[in-house]
Amino acid sequence: MKVSTKKILFNAAIIGFAFAAVSCSDDEDGPTLSDGQVAETVDIDENTVDLEGPMRGTLLSGQTYFLKGDLVIPANEEIIVEPGVTIIAEGDGGDIGPEITVHGAFIAEGTQSQPILMSVPEAMRTEANIFEGLWGGIQCSDQAKAVLLRWVRMEYLGSEGGPGTPRAGSIRYGLWTLSDQTEVVVEDCYIYGVRDDFYRPVGGKLNIMRNVFEFVGFDGGDVINIKGGTVGNIAYNVCIGSATNAFKPSDDGGSTVQTNMGVYNNTILNSGFRRAGLGRGANINFENGARGFAHNNIIVNCKRGIRMVEDADLQNINYDWNWYYGTHQEIVNEFIPSDGVSTMEDQLNTVMGGPGDNNPMFEDYDVDAFSMADYDSFENQPRAMNTMENHNLRLMSGSPALGAGFDNFSPVTVDFSYLSGNRAPDIMQPSTDMGAYPADDSGNKY
Repeated sequence: MKVSTKKILFNAAIIGFAFAAVSCSDDEDGPTLSDGQVAETVDIDENTVDLEGPMRGTLLSGQTYFLKGDLVIPANEEIIVEPGVTIIAEGDGGDIGPEITVHGAFIAEGTQSQPILMSVPEAMRTEANIFEGLWGGIQCSDQAKAVLLRWVRMEYLGSEGGPGTPRAGSIRYGLWTLSDQTEVVVEDCYIYGVRDDFYRPVGGKLNIMRNVFEFVGFDGGDVINIKGGTVGNIAYNVCIGSATNAFKPSDDGGSTVQTNMGVYNNTILNSGFRRAGLGRGANINFENGARGFAHNNIIVNCKRGIRMVEDADLQNINYDWNWYYGTHQEIVNEFIPSDGVSTMEDQLNTVMGGPGDNNPMFEDYDVDAFSMADYDSFENQPRAMNTMENHNLRLMSGSPALGAGFDNFSPVTVDFSYLSGNRAPDIMQPSTDMGAYPADDSGNKY
């Protein structure tokens, strides 16, 4: 079965904030309307079903809520989502799907046995809608304190932003932050179907751990497209079939905080091929002043290997000790990307070979299932190329990737203060077992 969608035309001329309908007042009285009136912030209680406008409070465990319009969390307020909650982005029947606009904090803590679902009505959860971007996800202003997502499944993200929202007139990312002080923890989540980037941090303190990302980006877009002022760690994630990059650290923007990202122990498959042309499609891509490291990642049949661009902070990037596999010669040829400045000399401990060499030996996944024509078919790729389905990406007991990495490094140090106590991030240490699934089962849970 093939994955395809119609092109969506949108007006990209309006970028940034256009709070014509709802904005945050300087005196912190709450969101104000365009006529200057102060909008009342509604307290969520046991009778709440519909979500829309300025609200605060707790969504109760096991309940289903309907996102009728844009849900706004005012500055210094929180919405807490308990385990087992379902949020359906139903909208008001118009062409623009609703979003969650955060000026304060959005705290969604599910559990493995009671995950949180953030989706669209069941009849709309179809293959044809995978890249249609049916609702706007979570959009943060530069005042936002925090976003915490644990054991959350988010689906069908990325529609155009409506008037008075952070992405008015432009395609929305699944998650967007705008301050180097906003704290973002995404752990044990499952992200499925995003029109463009899942997360674009224009600054932030990040911990992205043990997630699965499927079908991110139709004909462009990265799983995590990092801009200036962003520090943190990305580890033990699975990315399969992303359009361009899995992770792209950049220091674009005016923040005085240099982007510094640790990218380690991830498993990345079949990524980069829905974005045409050179200059795109690396699984991990450091550029434009960013620093950090990339270690212990398993990279299977991606368009290019780890890519360094000459304007990255090359003196402060280490990208050795990774594991590559390519079925086809065309893929092997780009283990060292021809359109970057990555070198073999910087990767003396990285495992690379010819076509079919160094199979990581997943428990249940055929790394040779797809032809080069399949990879080059852009939006018409086989569906199975972009999803884990029921596959098992743990390493078999005889895998040569077990113990082949190294752990003589520490995660990037990040100062989390708002997210503390039970909300504090789980910043995992590296494992010498390559990829997202160490043999001790401490990594990815999916």
